[in-house]
Amino acid sequence: MESLAFIGGGSHGLNVMNNKDSKKLQTIHSPKQYSASRKSAVTCTVPNKRMYNPDKNLVMDAIEGVLRASGDRLARLEYTNSIKVVVQNEDKHENLAVLCGGGSGHEPSHAGWVGKGMLSAAVCGDAFASPSTEAVLAGIEAVSGEKGCLVIVMNYTGDRLNFGMAVEKAKKKGIPCRMLIVKDDVSIENAPQPRGIAGTVFVNKIAGAAAEKGYDLEKVYEIASAAAENVYSIGMSMTVCSIPGREPSDRLDGNVVEYGLGIHGEPGVERTEIGSSKVTCEKLVEYLSKRVKDKSKPYSLLVNNLGTLPPLEMSIVVKDCYNALESAGFSKIESISVNTAMTSLNMAGFSMSLLDVSCHEEVRDLLYAPTECLSWQAPVMCVEKPIVKACPPPEEIKFEAPSELTPEGELIKKAIRAAAEAVIKAEPELTKADLIVGDGDCGETLKQGAERILQDLDKMPLNSPPDTLVALGACVKQSMGGTSGVLYSLGFNAAAATVAEKYKSDFASVDWVDCLRSGTEAIMFYGGAKEGMRTMLDALVPAMKQKSGADVAEAAVKGAKSTAEMGAAGAGRSSYIPGEEMKGTADPGATAVGVWLSAIASVL
Repeated sequence: MESLAFIGGGSHGLNVMNNKDSKKLQTIHSPKQYSASRKSAVTCTVPNKRMYNPDKNLVMDAIEGVLRASGDRLARLEYTNSIKVVVQNEDKHENLAVLCGGGSGHEPSHAGWVGKGMLSAAVCGDAFASPSTEAVLAGIEAVSGEKGCLVIVMNYTGDRLNFGMAVEKAKKKGIPCRMLIVKDDVSIENAPQPRGIAGTVFVNKIAGAAAEKGYDLEKVYEIASAAAENVYSIGMSMTVCSIPGREPSDRLDGNVVEYGLGIHGEPGVERTEIGSSKVTCEKLVEYLSKRVKDKSKPYSLLVNNLGTLPPLEMSIVVKDCYNALESAGFSKIESISVNTAMTSLNMAGFSMSLLDVSCHEEVRDLLYAPTECLSWQAPVMCVEKPIVKACPPPEEIKFEAPSELTPEGELIKKAIRAAAEAVIKAEPELTKADLIVGDGDCGETLKQGAERILQDLDKMPLNSPPDTLVALGACVKQSMGGTSGVLYSLGFNAAAATVAEKYKSDFASVDWVDCLRSGTEAIMFYGGAKEGMRTMLDALVPAMKQKSGADVAEAAVKGAKSTAEMGAAGAGRSSYIPGEEMKGTADPGATAVGVWLSAIASVL
């Protein structure tokens, strides 16, 4: 008889696999390789800072919040021992009841799916622990009428046993009852007992919509079974998850991600170095392609946030998932739903699920049928290409480069190039400082402006000082986001006005320190900041006070360095950060002023 190995299934129970299959859980790193890879990587263990009440039951506390946010739509059964059941606030039970549940920690699954047109009840266990048979039976009895109850469970041994025992007890009490097991995880090829993961949400929706139409138990079971047999899921994560109050694992510290891991943090099928979103999605689609034989069928795609992936990154993932599926030959992605649907506490990852909407003649309509469930995000029908509409033309400032540069024009070109190249070179230093005293984008923003200036330099009217300054203002305004682009553009345009008014565009007579003064004063007036507030002005103001160009750069650099000893900022990116946290780090905006003024001084 072939021996058995066990892989973790959280506290829901254990999934049983033979030794041949369990070998597929080996990662691509040997322990020695993995240890070596971590030495040079930045560790990323999830901080064990959590928002909960240690003196209260975690799940009961959460259920109270769910009920509070639902108005009068939901209710709970009175807490008795281990019974934690959320139900629709409905006393009449004319339709077939649909019940699902399992361990908590996967919110909004399962209480979030309770609502007309979806679940009648959700039975909640403790975090990653199957609810008791007593709790499941209480849920069945609370919501079942004459038509009985369909019980949906994910394929974990603890859930199968506890929910199964409750189903048998309910039958003995005369309640028509059947249990449907969802096994949508495709990560382990030929697994005898695939896990149930996010595809369960599709099954819940279709079963609930079928019950809402008045179908009997056998009909709903038939339709929901078709959906369960034709839904496929695979996930990945950059971190493991941890239950509040427990220390997190360091299994995915460093530059490591895992494919096919379970929603309770069970090890996956492959561990490797992190790649781009595009590469990651292509890898997941490879796994799906091994299980999904007919790629020509119409599918609905669920991109599921496993817990803490930021919305910005989720949007990138959605685009890359769709493109990867299309490239792999899935020609009919009919609809897409993006949701935090089946989580794993604080796991930073995502999963993708495909449902064949043609697997049963009623599945498509039931999937798109309305529901009062608060957590359901209805799939949106796909379009062939993202819709792009014409953009109103931006303000256009046209310049004409001279056919030949004067010696003065050559000099100003050389100075501008030197300043832009110096800013680009300083980007890492500026970014490092801004990660401490700001939001981390100062260096990259200034680099974008400098690159745009270099790109347009040959097109500029370099023989005309005021026109050149206006051109520089246009470049930074269009290429630099946030306030930096506007402030620099204000400075350049104010300086241009001074040149045009005072010096009549006579290059030889231009007092460039006077121009710097005009630009700085405009920045102070419109921006509302002044010297001493830990901003770029702490370099610009000392510079503009100098009599000659030779002293300008030196004063700017000295002023920038002085910001390292300043306390709380009075304006700008640093004004939201406690002063003591910034001590010893100069303001990157002021540092940048010193950088480009020094570069100009070296040329002039």
